[in-house]
Amino acid sequence: MSPTITRRLSRPGANDRGQGAKRAYVVVLAGERMGECFTLNAGRTTIGRGVTTDIRINDEGISRTHAAVLHEDDVYYLTDAGSTNGTFANGDRVTRYPLREGDRIQLGASSVLRFTYQLERSEEPQRVQYETALRDPLTGLFNRSYLRNRLESDVASALRHGKPLSLVVFDPDQLTEITAEHGERAAGRALRELARHVREITRRDDLLARWSRDGFALVCREVDALRAARAATRIRESVAARRFADESGREHAITVSLGVADLGMLREPTAEALAEAADTALFVAKRNGQNRVEIYDPENEPTRHV
Repeated sequence: MSPTITRRLSRPGANDRGQGAKRAYVVVLAGERMGECFTLNAGRTTIGRGVTTDIRINDEGISRTHAAVLHEDDVYYLTDAGSTNGTFANGDRVTRYPLREGDRIQLGASSVLRFTYQLERSEEPQRVQYETALRDPLTGLFNRSYLRNRLESDVASALRHGKPLSLVVFDPDQLTEITAEHGERAAGRALRELARHVREITRRDDLLARWSRDGFALVCREVDALRAARAATRIRESVAARRFADESGREHAITVSLGVADLGMLREPTAEALAEAADTALFVAKRNGQNRVEIYDPENEPTRHV
């Protein structure tokens, strides 16, 4: 094992003074969140698999609070937070390490992050390019492509660690009528408002994404079917209790139908099977009257109502 080291160096970015205020980022090069970019806080940014960390990475070998990046006197320091398997910078195990442009941080078995500075005045084009690749342009949520990749990773992690994983899929019951009466723009605005509302009432740790033209998906880590169904019921009740405005200010009553599937209830525990099971439950919810929650249950042919 490499020795634990602390390195001294000149302040990062010292030669760039006068070129504008700088921020710092970490970009995930390998691991379950590969391709994502995170802005480091001005004070302390925690990294780990715990739900309260600023950057959550649920990789094998990562502690609940594994490491932190501290910003002190214009320097960003990588610090180990008492992790079980250690924190590494450029291949060396470290306890406190001043980061500079391009340094690589390794956590757990497979997660590798790159530390980088980026001038604020040149930040926007790269951020826009990154966001465009991962985000749905209408709602601002993660898109289907990103969701499919994350679901594959989350399923593998759940199976490896013996943790539950549930998927909730849902869509509004009245969107076809809104489109027919008021047009695509009105329906799009209502869909965007619905997405914003659901994001506000779901757990920070859950991944909400646009799943289809009218539908959404919520990935619930370490949550079984019953807990996911309770979350789905909260969404259903909260949506039904409010109105959603379109671009003309017209308010629409919207309800949602939701399907829930639990990885542990599947005969074939794969991401594809989980998505198909949740879709089946959603179809039954629609068929049985809408504005309801159904849990996929192969023993109950094929769902049960919540």
